[in-house]
Amino acid sequence: QVLQTADPATRIEAPYERVPQVGSRYLGRYGPGIELAFEGEFNRFETPDNNASGPRPNGMRVHALGSVSRPVVTPGWTFVPKLAFNAASYSLDAPVAGVRGDASRVIPTLSVDSAWTFERDSTWFGRAVRQTLEPRLLYVDTPYVRQGDLPNFDAAAKDFNYESVFSDNLFSGVDRVSDAHQLTAGVTTRLLDPDTGAEALRLGIVQRYRFRDQQVTPDLQPSTQRFSDVLLLGSTSLVRNWNFDAAVQYSPDSKRAERSIVGVRYSPGPFWTVSATYRLTRGLTEQMEIGWQWPVYRGAADTGGRATGACGGNLYGVGRVNYSMRDSRLIDSIVGFEYDAGCWIGRVVAERLSTGRSDATTRLLLQLELVGLSRLGSNPLQVLKDNIPGYRLLREERTAPLPINPYD
Repeated sequence: QVLQTADPATRIEAPYERVPQVGSRYLGRYGPGIELAFEGEFNRFETPDNNASGPRPNGMRVHALGSVSRPVVTPGWTFVPKLAFNAASYSLDAPVAGVRGDASRVIPTLSVDSAWTFERDSTWFGRAVRQTLEPRLLYVDTPYVRQGDLPNFDAAAKDFNYESVFSDNLFSGVDRVSDAHQLTAGVTTRLLDPDTGAEALRLGIVQRYRFRDQQVTPDLQPSTQRFSDVLLLGSTSLVRNWNFDAAVQYSPDSKRAERSIVGVRYSPGPFWTVSATYRLTRGLTEQMEIGWQWPVYRGAADTGGRATGACGGNLYGVGRVNYSMRDSRLIDSIVGFEYDAGCWIGRVVAERLSTGRSDATTRLLLQLELVGLSRLGSNPLQVLKDNIPGYRLLREERTAPLPINPYD
């Protein structure tokens, strides 16, 4: 259920309810590596009572998604040709201006995905490493099929990132399929520990080229841009106990970064971590985020996350705050404490989430964990793991050496 706000300017268009949703999926392999995939589903979509927008079409949809591919996989390269289709049939309860009440369409897609991995042994800063070079190409051909007069129950534009750029459709969901005749090219290089395979450095770049204009787009306007924005990414842990991450979306047209994320995390050992992340989406958001899990008071020897039968006490502070530099206010925050007494663990976490420009919801999570038995109360563990980079359970097994206590 969508948490709506009182401010009409910030009210949210609630997603459709599916009453009911019935379907099946199948994936099988036949003969010399032929893979078949199929999904068929029936949905009835209804607008929820707390929707913020005006009247929307309600109705039924039957869709079928299928593909046949012949992957060729070797230790050094992969080659995956695939033929897929997206078919849907609609029936609306009542006519809506600009939307066909009863309609069907079938959209095929041909794609060829290929990736290579090259390795060599090298030395960086006197340290033996294994360096990789990993290029990837994705070719997609999807014909244009008019969809502007069809219902849109569940389709939305995908975020432009290093994963979605290697997909054959700009949209998630079923109701919209972007036409495409394009080639996506990218390359990644990594530095690995030759003994453990641990990654010390990653650098990557990717860009998409369109051979023709694209008609089906998120903003409903045809795109004549041939080269997409360039995506750059990098991460490293070459400096002991430090992790650095960065991702930049650079526009060749405006010659500036449209989006960027820069983060740093210091983790001298388990349960000792603090991080800072800066996020910028030009003209939309600019945020700074700080997260931590850090000892506040150490009243007993750390036993590596294993109960010893002695009830000593260690107190840890946990939290994350997200500050909007554009709006000059805190957006979301999580602040709490975890107390490990050896025999039991207590957690107190306060969470505040913004639901609009001036509205927010707050909740308090309390939990008592009897080590080896059960947990009582509201469980904040998933909230902590989802929101605090590097967060670890106090009773998580670990083999890494304990850090030096900076308070000693």
